[in-house]
Amino acid sequence: MISDEAFRDLQEAVGEENASREPAILDSYAWQPFLNEDPMLWTPRPAAVVLPGSTEEVRAVVKACNRHGLKFKALCTGWGVHAGPTEEGVVQVDLRRMDRILDIDEKNMIAVVEPYVSGAQLQAEAMKRGLNTHLIGAGPVCSPLASATSMHGVGHDGIYMSYSPRNVLGVEWVLPDGELLRLGAPGSGLGWYTGDGPGPSLRGIMRGASGAFGGLGIFTKCALKLFLWPGPPTLKAKGTVFDSVVEQPPNLRFYGCVFHSASDFADAVYALGEAEIAYLCLRISLGSFPMAMAPKLYRKIMRTKNVRAVIYETLRYPLTVLLAGDSLSEVEYQEAVLREIVHRHRGFVLDMQLPPLGPFLPLNLARASLIPAAFRLGGTFCTNLDENDALDSQMPWSEAIAEVKKPWIEREAIIDDGAENPYFVPYENNTWAHCEVVHMYSVHEEKSLRALKPIAFASTLEAIERCMTPLSVLNPEVRKALSPLAGNFNYWQKRISAILDPHGAADVGLYTAERDFDTTGVSPDKIRRFAMLSELLRWTEDGPPTSNPSSFREPPTEKPSPGAHPRTTK
Repeated sequence: MISDEAFRDLQEAVGEENASREPAILDSYAWQPFLNEDPMLWTPRPAAVVLPGSTEEVRAVVKACNRHGLKFKALCTGWGVHAGPTEEGVVQVDLRRMDRILDIDEKNMIAVVEPYVSGAQLQAEAMKRGLNTHLIGAGPVCSPLASATSMHGVGHDGIYMSYSPRNVLGVEWVLPDGELLRLGAPGSGLGWYTGDGPGPSLRGIMRGASGAFGGLGIFTKCALKLFLWPGPPTLKAKGTVFDSVVEQPPNLRFYGCVFHSASDFADAVYALGEAEIAYLCLRISLGSFPMAMAPKLYRKIMRTKNVRAVIYETLRYPLTVLLAGDSLSEVEYQEAVLREIVHRHRGFVLDMQLPPLGPFLPLNLARASLIPAAFRLGGTFCTNLDENDALDSQMPWSEAIAEVKKPWIEREAIIDDGAENPYFVPYENNTWAHCEVVHMYSVHEEKSLRALKPIAFASTLEAIERCMTPLSVLNPEVRKALSPLAGNFNYWQKRISAILDPHGAADVGLYTAERDFDTTGVSPDKIRRFAMLSELLRWTEDGPPTSNPSSFREPPTEKPSPGAHPRTTK
């Protein structure tokens, strides 16, 4: 419950019509099934919901929370439980009124946006000016500001446009105590062209690898790097997402490439990066298209031995590539290079220009519109995330996760996807990539829910054994297990949180909270492997192992001297 006095302060901050503590309104925020460990359960109900319309109103809300001992959690466009409170007594700060594109600087290729601007909204405006913006794989409805400042930010276009943390420039940041901080050039009043000077730079603390998921305050403005777009100023589509038709310009061409082995695939992607020719590049299973568009047909395919074998064995390593150039001759050159690279690495090229694929692909790959269809087959899905790493690390890791999935597929706990359902995108033209492996399941099956924790544990183990840091650090279990093996990073995150948030007002459940793995259903062999690996890595850093090989030790705690302010404690 929230006190009348505290609620009046929130109303004063945002206006009476933009604050609510009505149970029906609060429950509408508490129903977030995606990425919920048990989608039949609701997430913690907010103590109140506020809709600020400006940076000053956000600051007023945060200060009110500090005064009354409340916590707050920001919500942009939202895509699952991570956007909501992780405990009781949290004020949900819904930023949907802050939905403006503040500036598009065509010459310097920069856009300045507020939190509720969607990827599609920014992309549409940028394309009118011959520019484009990075869209994350979760789709065009997501907030570019959120993925750039606060969470993962990967997408199909990573080979040309990198990924969200690399594209964030200046930011406006309301800290957990209500102070306003502008990073980079905005902090010196010199525009939005950089996040690393001449004003203050805290990019590593602000964002790091995965972001703080709202645990370090609220970002109210953000400058993003834009990129060239050689296509038409608009992507006018006819039909629905599933049968969309877009007039395809001759200087945009889609190709499907298929390789015979993981090594051939990786070497070809390295070569594509060195040639600097792809505008969009991703690996998803060929079964993903019928899986998303025609689930009943897909189930029939999976019962047909020969067709199934073609998709998941013969055509196991596909790569979809978009070539884009300023002229026909440039695209023709790129096509010749692509064919040479694929041929050299024992693959073959499928020309995807002709209907129905050609007109269908611009909307669903360049704009990533098909993504919500991933929910159709089972009802929901989870994803196994590793760190962004070299292709030579990613390929064996994804193969290992396929093996993790197979026994659960055999038990019908997760949907049969041939154990092959990776989402793989290379970054910045060459050596490294993002890879995650999806598993789909039914929200109505108890055996599906029982499979989630063992799969998460096993995928984490597979990553750590390959010296890869799982990106699933928003999970308190992964964070507790991983932190001692990776420089005790959560110890430092807790110290950062204490300095920036002296009153503990930000909801840090996805930033610093820790919890032991629930190993129910995990094989004893995997538990032993994990304990031995944990102890071995601690020994190399901290001396001899402890007597209990399965313990998780905390780093030494530094206490501030009496009377010292948390911000000045060293």
